[in-house]
Amino acid sequence: MKKTTVLGILALCSILFSACDTECKNVTSKNITVLVDATDTLLVQRAKYELRKENFKQLVSKKLGLDDQPDCFTINYDFGIISTYSYYNPVSTQLSHTNWGQAKNKLVLGWRNFYEAHEGNLTSLDSVGDMENTSLFPTLMKAINKSEGTIVVVSDLIENNAAVNFYKNPPTTLEQMEKAYQKMESYYLPDKVNPRSGTEVLFIVMSKPKDSHVAHKARAFWKYALVEHLRLNVTFADGISTL
Repeated sequence: MKKTTVLGILALCSILFSACDTECKNVTSKNITVLVDATDTLLVQRAKYELRKENFKQLVSKKLGLDDQPDCFTINYDFGIISTYSYYNPVSTQLSHTNWGQAKNKLVLGWRNFYEAHEGNLTSLDSVGDMENTSLFPTLMKAINKSEGTIVVVSDLIENNAAVNFYKNPPTTLEQMEKAYQKMESYYLPDKVNPRSGTEVLFIVMSKPKDSHVAHKARAFWKYALVEHLRLNVTFADGISTL
């Protein structure tokens, strides 16, 4: 066999071997956390409507920006409930596309399952009964410690717990805001909060009309707590469609 023929066969084998290597060299990792206030039935119903599939798809597209990213990505999605309790035990879902040779219909199926998991999370809110207290602070702080990416909080933002009661004494001055922060931190948090770089908190405010004046004051507190204490990027919106 001539030398040129042998070289040609080796070159062809090399090309075929490379073609079979379809694993992505670089994978873009994105993280999104959704926290829903489940302290009363009205808030749950409004949150479920706000986070319905078409809105959630819009949120994912805008906040994760995968349209502008390479074909290879992994999404880590955590779903948590804001309640009377101070623990944070999220339901986690992952969608990975780390093989650029993967069939398109497999990716479509992956997205379908991703959104079905989200709809399942919303359905689970129906099993949460009304609660007297709200403990957004510890849930959010533990999520901040865990998350690197976008944290979406759907809530009226009004704290009413063993440490503070915004209905009776909403903090309005910087001194009052600092005192409220210190009270909740000492009551709820045994560990220091260490936000990761790139963490953003987006509040979707779902206040009842009768509580709108308190919710407005609560916005100021959360901006103070997260910007001044933790140096995070914070955004407030009345709905996903307004982003």
